Amino acid sequence: MYSVDSAAVLGNGIYHRLGDIFARLNQWSEAERFQRAALEAQPDHIAAHLSYGTMLARNSSRTSEAEQWFRRALRLAPNDASVHHHYAEFLSSQRRTEEAFQYRVKAAELAPEDYALVMAAASSLRLLDRKLEAERWYRQAVKLRPQEARAHTNLGAILHLLGRTQEAANSYREALRLQPDDLTTLSNLAKLGVPAIS
Repeated sequence: MYSVDSAAVLGNGIYHRLGDIFARLNQWSEAERFQRAALEAQPDHIAAHLSYGTMLARNSSRTSEAEQWFRRALRLAPNDASVHHHYAEFLSSQRRTEEAFQYRVKAAELAPEDYALVMAAASSLRLLDRKLEAERWYRQAVKLRPQEARAHTNLGAILHLLGRTQEAANSYREALRLQPDDLTTLSNLAKLGVPAIS
């Protein structure tokens, strides 16, 4: 038998799921109705804040309202990597790149074992020409997934941009060992002017 508290949580979960389903079906008024019901049932439910903010952000006339929901989620869960990640995605969608990178990096700092968050932080830093900081996160990505060719290629690319030719070549070669015919890695290695095999 469910207690009153567990019934409220269960109800919130159902409302939240229904809101997400209606959003996927592009039935926005129904989606909003269920997302708001989820938030009323459990005002501190982080996933409901994020879903509602994401849904509102799809409507360009409601982006400031969407941002309020992301900020509420940040206040409720300042140490939750997914909250920082979702807010960074929102900021990126608003072309607020400088702000977005800070939240991407914070997400990676909070979850340094999450490959996707680490790669997102590294890539955003690279795009902002913060190469040394990007290198740190690309190295973390290689540590997390040493058998992932793309991780080695990305590390090689940032080392290449930093002018560390030999280290870049070594990363590219490791990527090619894992994925021998990768055209991006072969092209990057050729730009270094070093052979694919040492």
